[in-house]
Amino acid sequence: MINSVFTLLSVAAPLALMFSLWVLAQISRRFGEVTHRPPLYRGLYVAIALLLSPLAVRLLALSMSEDDSADLGGNALGALMHDLPLAISITLAVVIAWRYWGWLVYAPEGQATAAPPSSEQQRT
Repeated sequence: MINSVFTLLSVAAPLALMFSLWVLAQISRRFGEVTHRPPLYRGLYVAIALLLSPLAVRLLALSMSEDDSADLGGNALGALMHDLPLAISITLAVVIAWRYWGWLVYAPEGQATAAPPSSEQQRT
């Protein structure tokens, strides 16, 4: 019984990752529209679609008995259906996020984005 509860809770991990990637895609889309960047954020939607396989594997694990769960460690196909799309999805999301948001790491600290007001503007 408790294993079923933990297995059900394990479904929250791919769902949370899917939601996080969706939020990142929405923010990146708006950022790309403002800065006229290419629409690389669409790759985040591909990453979300790749997370459907690990989600399905975790949902299918709910119907497994404890004996079946113990035998699951030797099932290479089941592990590939879960781990490979998950790894590809996270790698794709990290690369796209770095392309969009990497400038934050390299931005000089304390540098103003706008020029300070000139002395004539300060007098008025």
